[in-house]
Amino acid sequence: MATNNVKTLNTTNTNNKTGNNVKEPDNIFSHVYIILGLFIIAISFIGYAIYSYINANSNSLIKSNSSYYGSDIFTYEPLFKENVNTIDDCVTICKNDINCDGITYNSDSNLCTGTKDNENNKAILRTENQNLSAWVKPPSLKIRQSEMSKDFTKSILVGYTTKNIVIDGIKLIVPFQIGYFSYSFNLTIYDFNKNYGSWRHIFHKGTDIPSGTSLTYQSWENLIIDYPNQIIGVWVAPFTNNLRIAVTTNTMENTRYGQYDNAFTQICDNSTNTCFITDMPNSKWKDKSMKTDDTTPKFKLGIYVEYFDLDLQNIPLNTEINITVNFRGKNVDTLFNGKIRKTFNLNGIPIFDRKNLYVFNDKTINGEINNLLYYPNTLTKPEINQIISLKKTES
Repeated sequence: MATNNVKTLNTTNTNNKTGNNVKEPDNIFSHVYIILGLFIIAISFIGYAIYSYINANSNSLIKSNSSYYGSDIFTYEPLFKENVNTIDDCVTICKNDINCDGITYNSDSNLCTGTKDNENNKAILRTENQNLSAWVKPPSLKIRQSEMSKDFTKSILVGYTTKNIVIDGIKLIVPFQIGYFSYSFNLTIYDFNKNYGSWRHIFHKGTDIPSGTSLTYQSWENLIIDYPNQIIGVWVAPFTNNLRIAVTTNTMENTRYGQYDNAFTQICDNSTNTCFITDMPNSKWKDKSMKTDDTTPKFKLGIYVEYFDLDLQNIPLNTEINITVNFRGKNVDTLFNGKIRKTFNLNGIPIFDRKNLYVFNDKTINGEINNLLYYPNTLTKPEINQIISLKKTES
């Protein structure tokens, strides 16, 4: 038996030497593309791990006894100033603001100051006294519009509720472009007779509702006096099952219609290339010595609560409908179940603040809301369809 085993082994070795019917192992470098692919995958996993670590531990980058302001403190203008409870809240605001590059937090006054690093006034870290702390946003956390994930489950503020909920406003990302943002939610009204005779509160983001306060308003004018900030507000009318959507806007306007600081007219002589102003342009008494001072008309900033409810009437009972509100500057599209119900033209540009979002104050309808979602940009039709397909979840 031992002899036979040796013979067999020798035969095998001989065959290997002659190469008869035995294929030699491939050279490892013949699979260079596979190796390169595996290398890229490995690097990707390492990069993701580093990114996740930095993101999870970004608050550890807080520097005590420091500030983060513009290099020229005399011309420095803060990106924002907010009063918050903790420095972690301050950091969260900066994370959710695409323009914010870092913050300074005053632990004595709870003042959170955001800073944008720009070419005209570079932001720098300074050594300060013990009540100041700074945080600088790492490159891995810089949010860019093109890079933001379209996993809309991460944008859901309320999965499902029939009760009052308050969402911290600092969790909402500042719109990438002023006046361009969206809300989407599923609403089911079981009985609109509840709190009949008052404006029924579905949700609004803006003016704070003190704890225990009931919003008992039959007059819309009185309601918006007390709640002037609504970005946005959704209400059911006092005596019908009609919806009203409100939004606070900024409007640049001249002084009141028919009243002007100066009723002068500028007249130019093309032959001499000279201009003059006069309050009697068609009179022989016009004064040509009043040369123009090249000033522009004075404007004032108006803040208004605009609303739209046309074609938002007779919301069906016991039927879940998806409502999407797409803001595009002065234009806003309202969609029911993915189909445009109405396009409205606003007088001003919607403003955005960091106030809390309130859902179902006790003066509301008998119903439910689910998948209440905010997105810091205008949604496309495929994205809206993707949102509608999401299943509701418990908050």
